[in-house]
Amino acid sequence: MRISIEAVPRSKEEFIPLHYNSYLQGYIYSMFKEAFPQLHDKGFRYEKRSFRHFTFSRLFSKGIRRQGDSLKIRNPIRFSMSFLMDPMPNLAIKHLIQKRNLRIGNGEFEIKDASAFTEPVTGEEDEVEFDFQTLSPIVTYRTIEKNGKPYTQYYTPYDSDFYELIKDNMKRKYTSIFGKEPKEEHDCFIVPTDINPKKSLAIVKYKGFIIKGYTGRFHYKGNGKLALIAYNTGFGAKNPQGFGMADYYNVKTA
Repeated sequence: MRISIEAVPRSKEEFIPLHYNSYLQGYIYSMFKEAFPQLHDKGFRYEKRSFRHFTFSRLFSKGIRRQGDSLKIRNPIRFSMSFLMDPMPNLAIKHLIQKRNLRIGNGEFEIKDASAFTEPVTGEEDEVEFDFQTLSPIVTYRTIEKNGKPYTQYYTPYDSDFYELIKDNMKRKYTSIFGKEPKEEHDCFIVPTDINPKKSLAIVKYKGFIIKGYTGRFHYKGNGKLALIAYNTGFGAKNPQGFGMADYYNVKTA
């Protein structure tokens, strides 16, 4: 389930950190702190990996301005978050009904509206085809050894590994959800359709670490279950840190 939130500044202008992902992530985890604490502590396991199966978008607002290491906000802000596994959607809705305060760093906002959206695919399609636009950057990487030390190698939409890692990630999520490996026919193909070399790279600081991701438009053709998983949990890696969310459009089913 995808939920879109609109919030307004509590004062004439509010200042939030330039790199705000960890604050939005903390807000989302707070929704489940009491009723579903294992989401933060354990998640959903696949071998040595743990998935949280949610993601969220960037913040969007008219007239947002950078001021040093902060963003100055005077107008309403919007962002979306998606959840795949129960009981997350119901707990998120319950939280939004009961609590209207949103704090991002030192910025205080009042939640004015929250809307849930129908998923664009059911997950039952043998094949589905659509275009998608990123709402937060897609991250793909491998940890390699460089000069005798671990090094994070990030990939771009111009690298074939970028798409192979996205597919591998979706299939690992599939296994963590259904408890079995996806079948051979559970496959997909993703190609870029509109990538701006000068604007697509996003560099985000997250708790002292640098994360590199890419925005743009892509085309997907493949299995419906994988498409549904990606819609609700994000494409690529580091989804619960606010990466890989996308909007689907021009959806066609076989």
